[in-house]
Amino acid sequence: MTGGNIVGEGFLWNIQLKEYVATVDQTINIDQEFIDYYQKLATQANQLVAKINAETLAVTLPKLMAIDEKCTLVIFFIFNDYALENDTAIDTIRLIEQDYKKTHREKYIFDMPEYETWSISQRIF
Repeated sequence: MTGGNIVGEGFLWNIQLKEYVATVDQTINIDQEFIDYYQKLATQANQLVAKINAETLAVTLPKLMAIDEKCTLVIFFIFNDYALENDTAIDTIRLIEQDYKKTHREKYIFDMPEYETWSISQRIF
């Protein structure tokens, strides 16, 4: 976890990426670009969390969900050798930024009732 008393330490973006990956597979070396990108996402998310109130929740939650999806994809690509042949960390980060909305929606597409299309889970930014 990052520093003490951060609101929402239990969120995915607040894990220490390098330490977490090492608990699963100590042979994986993480490119610094992934570590820097992940830290940037964590900083953005924690700033949003710190500002949540009744007026900002509807706008803030989808942004946090987007950050969460990006963090999930970083971890996925690290554990899957970037998943695409000859890709660099920078290429993979670009792919994450381009496709995170699509991958998020794909998690919900099957058996989704029509009313789910109005769910906040479908409004990520």
